[in-house]
Amino acid sequence: MELIILGSAAATPIKSRNLSSIAIRYKNKILLFDCGEDFQRRFAEAGLKFNKPIIALVSHFHGDHIIGLPGFLFRLSLNERTAPLTIFGPQNLFLYIYLHKKILGLKAKYPIKIVEIDHINNNLIEFEGLDTEDPKDTVKIKDNLIYKSKYFSIRFALVNHSITTYAYSFIENPRYGKFNPERAKELGIPESRTWKKLQEGLEIEFNGKIINPVKEGIVGPKRPGRKITYSGDLAPCDSLIELGKDSDVLIHEATYSKILAETAKEKKHSTSVDAALDAKKMNAKQLILTHISARYQDDALKLLEEAKEIFPNTILAEDLLRIELK
Repeated sequence: MELIILGSAAATPIKSRNLSSIAIRYKNKILLFDCGEDFQRRFAEAGLKFNKPIIALVSHFHGDHIIGLPGFLFRLSLNERTAPLTIFGPQNLFLYIYLHKKILGLKAKYPIKIVEIDHINNNLIEFEGLDTEDPKDTVKIKDNLIYKSKYFSIRFALVNHSITTYAYSFIENPRYGKFNPERAKELGIPESRTWKKLQEGLEIEFNGKIINPVKEGIVGPKRPGRKITYSGDLAPCDSLIELGKDSDVLIHEATYSKILAETAKEKKHSTSVDAALDAKKMNAKQLILTHISARYQDDALKLLEEAKEIFPNTILAEDLLRIELK
């Protein structure tokens, strides 16, 4: 699993920083947190494939977090995409995309699903394709869970910003420990497709006997999955702490230095110190500061130094920074 910073600037891009967008490359999928203006250029520069299954998570409808989405969708159509795309975000997300079809002729011949999060009524409103304005389905949200697959789930939280904004957590399902091929051979189990089941912790029947791979020492016990939390834009709030509890990585906006704490509070943003305190409260393992104001384009290390005084395992996001999560 790899985390890639596609854009780390707040409000306006600068030469070295694009607007907000983060990618996770996981197995055969790509997950995106926000789609700032022209993030498709960084997507290409990062070597990400345009015909992979993609899940995009839009935190809110401020331009520096969503304006890049329509251009990306146009590019996917030009690339004759066939892989599915699912986009999550606040209500009116479908309308935003649908207007680009009606006015600019956006086409999506590939499978596309748009899912609006209605936190007030605790519903997911699902739209399939762009051919009808009517939602296909409405699904109740349980425990803030908006997506679940064989390997991971995604949860959201409403956070404190000037408009409706969501934070998101990518949560990998528990994983089995290291596979011990020598132990399998000791039990007489030959290398075959059966080994794949054993590696996944599944019981098999062999020579009339049920083999439990954990009990037999063929694989180690389950380990917690990896967890990545993305804050979106926000002022400090308890809902983010609850969502991000025990995250391996917290990606947190740090628009301002602590000197401008009152400005951050007024605009419902965070300082570098706020980000560090949130990481500490949620027991995160690593903090990444992002959404950096252009005022710090020559002095962004100040933000890093402020945060590290409180939470030492902090790094400063840079465009195209890649982090491998072991």
